[in-house]
Amino acid sequence: MAAEFPDHPFWDFSLRVYGSAGVPEACLVLQERHGIDVNVLLYCAWLGASGRGTLDDSDIARVRGAVDDWHRDAVRAVRAVRQRLKGGFGGAPVDLSEPIRRRIAKIEVDLEHVEQLMLAGSVTRDADESLGDAARLDHALGNVRLYFRAEGIAPDAADAAETAIILGPAFDALGPAAVAEAVRARFAA
Repeated sequence: MAAEFPDHPFWDFSLRVYGSAGVPEACLVLQERHGIDVNVLLYCAWLGASGRGTLDDSDIARVRGAVDDWHRDAVRAVRAVRQRLKGGFGGAPVDLSEPIRRRIAKIEVDLEHVEQLMLAGSVTRDADESLGDAARLDHALGNVRLYFRAEGIAPDAADAAETAIILGPAFDALGPAAVAEAVRARFAA
């Protein structure tokens, strides 16, 4: 039985962005390199891209605090089990363990969906429909940069490149070169 979740534009945004070429790999690189929570990264991006503005230090603390336990004890725990089952584990034949791993992967997506709904309630703001794409990108970048700073990450050129890949689909109208340049400029500051 599939889980039923309320509709939310943040989840729709995440599915669209994450489903774009290169984004899953870029998210994985940042996750493995820095231990970031990709859902928080996407939330920071969505707030800016949707016209909901920029976060401040207290906002980012509230965002992170809203999901820390859930992410650690549910999402990461289930992810660790799924990853251990890849290619077989503990002498169990792959043909028996792989179907279980695939079911666990679906559960992991449901756990991430719950986390995203938790994030969506952590900072609520109305969208400013008057903002153009360049301003929205600037806000998204400010939020992502603030999240990195809160995690103790000083992003380098490689992080900027991965972040540009992730943000690119959210700002199609600006084009990948403009997004990449904006990320490089913001991360260099």
